[in-house]
Amino acid sequence: MNKISFPVFTEFVEKITTETSLSINKCFDTNIVNKRKKCDGTIVTDVDLNTEHYIRKNIETSYPSHGILGEELINEEKSAESVWIIDPIDGTFSFARGIPLFGTLIGYLYDESPTYGCMRLPKVGNDLLVGDNDSCFLNGISTKCSSFVSWDEALILTTDEKSLAQSSIASNWQMLKKREAQFRTWGDCYGYYLLCTGKADAMLDIDLKPYDILPLIPILKGAGLSIVDFSKKKDYTSILACKPEIKEEFVQLLLS
Repeated sequence: MNKISFPVFTEFVEKITTETSLSINKCFDTNIVNKRKKCDGTIVTDVDLNTEHYIRKNIETSYPSHGILGEELINEEKSAESVWIIDPIDGTFSFARGIPLFGTLIGYLYDESPTYGCMRLPKVGNDLLVGDNDSCFLNGISTKCSSFVSWDEALILTTDEKSLAQSSIASNWQMLKKREAQFRTWGDCYGYYLLCTGKADAMLDIDLKPYDILPLIPILKGAGLSIVDFSKKKDYTSILACKPEIKEEFVQLLLS
């Protein structure tokens, strides 16, 4: 089946996430999440499952020949060129604790390449970011990352410093933190939202799952950010995303 267009993708995910945001916000506002731990130690809630089920149902109805990869439910790859990838709530830990820094991610892969991406932030203005590697739109308006100003005004983000401290780049990370930049763990998709909207300068994450990052790649690239994939399998599961002006210096500081 031929690749769908970016406008078609955008219309489709905007409609779906408008509906999922309503149900997510209702559960968040009433603190009805029913959380529990999965076998890998991470948290899942009924809202994760119900949201993914709703998104899958809509994809299956509109694109029955497409494959689907979701974080919570059974994968349906179907040997298709077109595959959808879903993280119903990226930042479930925050969601389950009543912290509003989470979002829904939907990506579209064509021939195994991240082609389009969607990030919906239900509790952050219900903002919708979509991208196609060349362009990025925030609530329908073209957006780009801001220019780098200086290291002493820079904001650098990561999701989990504990993971970094136990990784092969732990010493590099500590050296980087000696720079005059500010460092925060405003992580998960919210951190990448800050990058795309010009409020942060770089974000580093390691040992991600495909659902956490593949939907974000077309958005980040579309917003003009540089991406360094330093995962062993070159599948974006360990990445640096930053403003282009500091890419080379950042790589030297962190990965050399």
